[in-house]
Parts: sequence; structure tokens; C-alpha cells
Amino acid sequence: MRHPLLLCTLLVLTALLPLVPSGQAAETNDVVVCCDASPVELYLLGSDANKKLTPFASELGEDAQSISLETSISSQESLGRWVLPDTWGGVIPSSTWTFAMNYEVSNAAGVQINATATINIGSKSFSASTEPGTSFLAQGTGTLSFDIDVDELTTSGSSNIELELTAQAIIFSVPGSDAKLDFLWGSEDHDSSLEATIPLLDILMVEPEVEGSDVYIAVRLDSPWGLSTLAMAESITLKVNGKAVGGDPIETASGDTVRVTWTWGGAAGGDETINVDVELVFQQGQPALRGSTTFDIETFDSGGGTGTYYPPDEPLRTDGAGSALVVSIDVELSNDDQGLLVERVTTLTISDEMAFWMRWAMDHIGDDNPALSPMIRAFAAGPVTDEDRVSRFIEDVERSEFERQMVSLGPMYLTTGLGLDSENLLGSFREFNELKVEVDLNGEDAVVNHPVTLRFSTTQLIPDGLYYTLIEDFVVPQPAPLWSSIDLDLSASSGSLTAFIRNIPPDSDAFDFSLLRTPWGEQLSLSAEGLDQNEVFALKSIPTSSLAYAPLSVTVLTFAALFGAFAVALRMSRSRSRSVIYLELVLIPVTVTVMLLGFPLMFIGIACGIAAVIWWVTAIASPRLAGEPRGAKTRGPNYPTIPCPACQTMNAVTSVERPHRFACEGCQRIIKLVA
Repeated sequence: MRHPLLLCTLLVLTALLPLVPSGQAAETNDVVVCCDASPVELYLLGSDANKKLTPFASELGEDAQSISLETSISSQESLGRWVLPDTWGGVIPSSTWTFAMNYEVSNAAGVQINATATINIGSKSFSASTEPGTSFLAQGTGTLSFDIDVDELTTSGSSNIELELTAQAIIFSVPGSDAKLDFLWGSEDHDSSLEATIPLLDILMVEPEVEGSDVYIAVRLDSPWGLSTLAMAESITLKVNGKAVGGDPIETASGDTVRVTWTWGGAAGGDETINVDVELVFQQGQPALRGSTTFDIETFDSGGGTGTYYPPDEPLRTDGAGSALVVSIDVELSNDDQGLLVERVTTLTISDEMAFWMRWAMDHIGDDNPALSPMIRAFAAGPVTDEDRVSRFIEDVERSEFERQMVSLGPMYLTTGLGLDSENLLGSFREFNELKVEVDLNGEDAVVNHPVTLRFSTTQLIPDGLYYTLIEDFVVPQPAPLWSSIDLDLSASSGSLTAFIRNIPPDSDAFDFSLLRTPWGEQLSLSAEGLDQNEVFALKSIPTSSLAYAPLSVTVLTFAALFGAFAVALRMSRSRSRSVIYLELVLIPVTVTVMLLGFPLMFIGIACGIAAVIWWVTAIASPRLAGEPRGAKTRGPNYPTIPCPACQTMNAVTSVERPHRFACEGCQRIIKLVA
């Protein structure tokens, strides 16, 4: 009986072994190095039934939430309840918490208030109240504060922290017809908060992985906020033997656990003991969370892999700071047999964490691991083999397959993967006549933190004379920014017989816009550096092939109008001085500059008209010249001349008779010659 019973026991244990998570063995070697309860500022957010507490100042918005009281109250009334769900398990020490609520009193001398702030943690409750008759809120803005004593207690991972503000009495002093008391929270200007001391997270050190001379040292962050712990924290640094480890770490996530892995290349070789310190600045202005431990490692001189940790799990696309993005767009407008044709080349140069994620994803094309994000699993294997996949290098077949499938998967990949609105950035994929996608690895085919360039070449037929959006705000805002800096450079050019008219550039100081018109075409440019992900902008224009707006036509008409007007002025000044008119030739380059800078036709016409009027007025007002007008033919003999005593105009004496009277050719006065 013993043998069958023992056999059954072994079979049951064998069947249960696969149920043990694969990472559990590794996790048993992880060392908890931090943290006990720490001070933290919990900001009030939300409205109505969605009020909450958050430790992340980046979640504060631009507009404040509020509750308004316009009449006095004499019975208890709840003004709001904010919740921090699922606090981290641990011991909350005995301490004093401070609740500060922003307020504004308007159209009254002030408000006398009797209020209570209550904190509920699990089944425990702690409160503090204003002193009856002594709490007066003066007109204007200020802060209503409560110091709440909290006793030591232990929380589980399912405990909530609730903060409630109630008022027992509110009395307006010298109120006006629209007296009001507003309590404000949830914005950068009105950052009402609760300063508490609670367990925030656990920091664990992972047993280092050695690959030749490279040592991969990882830190695990376990917290109730998951990815936000790393994405919204101020900073995290790692030191080995007292020296900070440089380079960009690799971040991965599993559930609410975030793993950050650094590559350390300072090993001496062979067996050695290293001391590892980690420091997490979870919140600005609060003490850093620190932990340390020691590890025994053995390294070799055989070199490492790629010099960068290759994670088995999908890396994060952002560490909270975001990656650098450079967008370059070249647009060419031409006249096609079927209409106006727009040829466009959009180049995205991506760096930092996002570039590493893209390389890792390309090296996993065709991977059917259900843990991967849908963006990666959407790519089919195609000709990519198991030998090519997960090789730590991007083979030509992987790059080619990625380019081929991006023709159809591009909108999803850009919008969901890169956080870029594909239609605002490139246009509608459905309307392209041609589309080509190219990947440039910038000389590095390993899965490392190195820039990646995506190039989209498209052609599209567009209607003549209708507004066309060249670019629009294309960044999809994220709670944790995917992009730290965004640089944009757009250049659009037309031919001699096509043009961009009625341009509407972005109404923002963040952009530089210019338009240059030459006989050979127009050159439109838009550039910006360090765009914010929340920047709203658009550049719209009307492409046209109308000869009335064509650069060649506009140039010819402008010069024809100027030369015609000047020719008339010369005709009008045949018998007058032209020295001033010649000085006024400076109006020609001024008017041509108006044309070259791409001003609308109306402005060019006004400039030509002003130049013509100035020339003609000058021609009429210039003094007359003596003798015959310029270009006049000589008639009869060559008579002697005398100047007019009044206007000094030279007049011919055509008779020898004396006395001789004749009219001055200049002023028409009668001149009498007696000798």
C-alpha cells in the first residue's frame, strides 16, 4: 500500500509543477532593500464622484475643480470626499498629517467657517476641526489648513485612504448680492493636498546577470501605481561601489512591477564583491528612497553581447521623461494630368527608449507570445524564421518585412505604438496613390539604444482650390509623456505654374513660418523646436494651378506693372527734372520684396499702385527744364535764348524787332525786349 500511495503523491506533485510561475524561482533571490513609510504629498483631483488623491504633481491640470457656496449654512454638509485606493501594505507610523485646501472669497468681507477634515484608513478614523468662532476666511484667496493626528496602524494592500471635508456652519460677513465661497483643487495654481506618511512601494535588488565582461544589474519597483511609479517619479539612479552607473537603463514591466536594468562595465574581472546602491526620488521636495546590498559576481574577458541588456519581456516605451523626436517633412506640389499632385516625404528620427522599443519589436516580428502588446503581435512572421527572431540583431529580412507590413499597419503602429496621430502627421492612408515605408537603422543593427529613422514617401491627388492641411498637431497626449522633445521642420515647394494661397499658419509663438515666391515656384516653411505634446496647431493652405496665382504669372505682372508705371512717369517728366524720380527707383526693389515674401496679390497690387502714384506725383511736381523737352525734334533755325527773370526758364528769341514781347514758356509771364 505504501508504494502506490508514494507513486500517486509523486504524480500529483509532478502535475502541479507547471502551475508554479516561471519567474518565481528568480524572484526568491530578489532582496528587498527599501522602503518603510515615507512622507508624501497627495494632491486632490477630480470632480463629482471621481474625486481621488494622487502623489503625482504631473496629473494636475490647468483648470481647477471647485465647489461653490453662495449661501450660509447652519447644519453639517459634506463638501467633498477624495480617495486613494489600494494603498501599499505596511505600517503607517504615528504622525501628524496636514490637509491644505485652497479657497477664494468674493463679494463679501469674509466668511466665518466651522469645518472638519476626516481621514478614514480601513476601519480607523482620524479628524481635526477648526476652532469654533475663530476660523475666519478673509476676502480674496487663501488656504484652509488642518493638522490631523494619525495613530500607528498596519494596512493591507486593499486598504483605502479617504479624506472628507465637512462644514458645520458657514456665515458670510457683509455679503454682497452675489457673495460666494469657492474651494479649489486639482490645478497647478490651486494644488490643494494632504501631506501624509505612508508606505509607498518596495524596492528590490535582483541578482545580477553576467555576460562576459558586462554585468546587468536590475532593480524592481513594486507599488500600487504600476508603470506610473517610474514614469512620474522624479529620478532613479544606481551606484556600484559608490560610482553612478551611466547610460540609459532598460525598463520593462510585468503587472504592477517595473524592472529597471543598467549595464555596468566596470568589473575588474574574475570573482569580486560589489556594493550596489539605488536612489529613487519619488516626489520633488520629499526625501529620496534609498536602499543597498552586496553581490558576489564573476566576470570574464570574453566580451559581452551588444553592450546593452536584452530583456526577455517587452521594454517600456517611456521612462516618464520621454524620448527625442525629430520630424522632417518635404512636400512638392505639381500639376498632373489628373489634377494637383502632392509628393510628400515624412522622416521621423526617434531616439532613446522609444528607439530601443522599436528595435526590440522588430526583432520579435512573428512572435506569438500573448504577453506582447497588440502592436507587436499584429506583425506576421512572413519569411522571418526562428533563427532570425530574438537574435539581438535586426536582420535584413526583419527590416524588409517590417517595411512591407507597415504599408497596412502604419496607422495603428503610429497612433497606438508611437503616440502619433497618423492622419494629422501624414494624411489618410486610404487616399494615397503611392506609399513607401523605409527604415534606417543609422549604422547600427543591434538591439541597443540607438536612433531609428522611419521614412514615409507618399503621393496623393488633391482637389484644386480647396483647403489642404499640410500639418496638424500630431502628438496624442499621454499621462506619461512618450516624447521629451519634438522638433519639426516642414518645407513645401510648388512649381512655376502652381501655388499655395491663403495660407493659415499656426497662431503660436512656438513656430517660425515663412513663404518665399520666385518665378520658378514658391517655398513655404514651418519650423519649431521643443514642441509641447499638448500644443494645438495647424498649417492650412489652398493649392491651386490657376494662372492668376502662379509664381511665374505674378512675377511677370509685377514687373510689367512697375515698368509700365515708371514709363508713364518718364513720359510725364519729359520737360522736367528727373533727379528725384531716379532716386525713387528704390520703390522697385521694395515692391519686388513684397512679391518675393509671398504676400497676397492684393498687397502686391497695393505696393505697385503706391509706387506708381509716387512716381507720377513727382513727375508733375518736378521743375521744368530750359529749352525744348527731352526728345523733341528741332524746328527752324537755332535762335538765341534768354532766361525768364521770374522762373529762370530759358526762352528762345525768335525776332530781331525791338521792342519785342513774348510769353515765357515756363510761367507764361510777358517778357519785353527793348534792345
